[in-house]
Amino acid sequence: MKIAPFISLFLFLFPILITAQPLLSEAEAVRIGLENNYDIRLVKKDLAIAENNNSLGNAGFLPDVSLSAGQSYSVNDSKQEFLTGQLNDRKGARSDVFAAAAQLNWTLFDGMQMFRRYEILNTLQQQSELELLLTVERNVFDILSNYYSLVQINEQVKVVKRTLEIDNERVLLTGQMLDIGAGSRLELLQAEVDRNTDSAMLLNLNDRVAQLKTVINNLLGRDPGEAFKVADSFAVKSNLAKEVLMHKMLENNTALRLSAQDEKLAQLSLKEIRGRQSPELDFNLGYNFNDQSSEAGFLKTSRTNGLTYGVSARMNLFNGFNTRREKQNAKILVESSQLRIESLENGMKTELYQQYEAYTNSLQLLRMESQNVLAARENLSIAAERYQLGDMSGIEFRESQRNFVAAESRLLLARFQVKISEISLMQLTGDLAID
Repeated sequence: MKIAPFISLFLFLFPILITAQPLLSEAEAVRIGLENNYDIRLVKKDLAIAENNNSLGNAGFLPDVSLSAGQSYSVNDSKQEFLTGQLNDRKGARSDVFAAAAQLNWTLFDGMQMFRRYEILNTLQQQSELELLLTVERNVFDILSNYYSLVQINEQVKVVKRTLEIDNERVLLTGQMLDIGAGSRLELLQAEVDRNTDSAMLLNLNDRVAQLKTVINNLLGRDPGEAFKVADSFAVKSNLAKEVLMHKMLENNTALRLSAQDEKLAQLSLKEIRGRQSPELDFNLGYNFNDQSSEAGFLKTSRTNGLTYGVSARMNLFNGFNTRREKQNAKILVESSQLRIESLENGMKTELYQQYEAYTNSLQLLRMESQNVLAARENLSIAAERYQLGDMSGIEFRESQRNFVAAESRLLLARFQVKISEISLMQLTGDLAID
C-alpha cells in the first residue's frame, strides 16, 4: 500500500497547523499547572483546613461562654393542709417559671498542655505547607519531563521528515533511471519500501506527540484537546557539582523537611502527655436569673438573680497506668520518627548518587553523540553523491541513511536524559523552579 501521497500532503499542511497553535513555553506550562492542576488544588484545600485549625481557641487558650434560657408552664391540682388547720385546696392551679443563665469557664493552667497543643497546630500547618510544596514539586517535575519529552520527539519528527525528503528524491531518481533503462525494478521497489517505512515511523512519532499533548494538558488542568506547540529546544546545565548538590539536599529537600516535622509532632505529643500529670486550675463565672409565679403554694411570685464565681482545681492521681502507657508509646514514636529520618536521608543520598552518575554519563554521551552526528551527516552527504553517480547501491545508501537517523535519535535521547537527570537533581535539592 502506498501512503506517500498522504504523507506529502501532511508534510505540506503540518507547518501551517503548527504555526496556528499558540506557543507554550516551559515557564508558562509551570505557571498554568500551579494554578489549575487538580492535585495541587486539592492539597491547597487541606492547607486551608490546617490554617483554620491553627487558632488560640482550638488550642484551649480562650474561655468557653454559654448562654441558656427557658420558659416552663404547669397546671396542677393542689391540696395542702397545714398544722394550723388551714386547708388550701386548688384545682387547675397554674404556675410558670422563666430561667436564664450565662456561664464562663476558663482553664487558667493545665500543665502547659494548651501551649503544646498550639505548637502542634502550628506544626500541622507547616506540615501541610510542606505537603503542598512536595505536591507542587512532583507536578512541576511531571510537567517539565513531559514537556522536554515532547520537544525531543518533535525534533525526531524533523529528522524523519528530512529523511523522507531524501526518500522521495531516491524514489524519483530510481524511477527516472528505470525509465531510461539504466535502473532496475528491484531498486525502485526497495526505495518505495524504505520510504513507506520512514512514513510509518513519522506517523508513530506524530501519535506520540498527540498522546504527550493530552498528558501535558491533563497536568495543566486543561481540556485534553487544547492545541499548543512547544519550544524547538531546551538548554542543559553541564556544571553541577555533587558536593554542592549533597549539601543543598540535606538542607532543603522537602521530603526530609516533612519527615522532620513528623519527629517534631512526636516530641510535642510526648510533652503534652507529660503535662497531663500536672494539676489543672479553672476559673468559673456565671450569672443566673429566675422568675417564678404560682397560683398555689407558699409563694405567689419569686424572682432571683445574681453572680456566681469561683475557682476549681483537679489533678489525676491514678488512671490505671494509662498515662504511663501513653508516655511509653510516645517515646517509641519519637524513636521511630528519628529512624525514618535516617532511613529517608540515606535513601535520598543514594538517589542523588545515582542521579548524578546518570547525569555525568549522559553528558559524556551527549558530547560523543554530537561528534557522531557530524560524522553521520557527512557520511550521508558523501553517500548521496555516490548514489546519484551510480557508485553505490540502494542498500548501501539506505544503511548510511539509517546510521544518520540513529545518530540523530541517540543525540536527542542523550540531551533529553541529561535534562531529566538535571531536573531530578534539582527536585532532590529543593531547587526545582516553581515560581
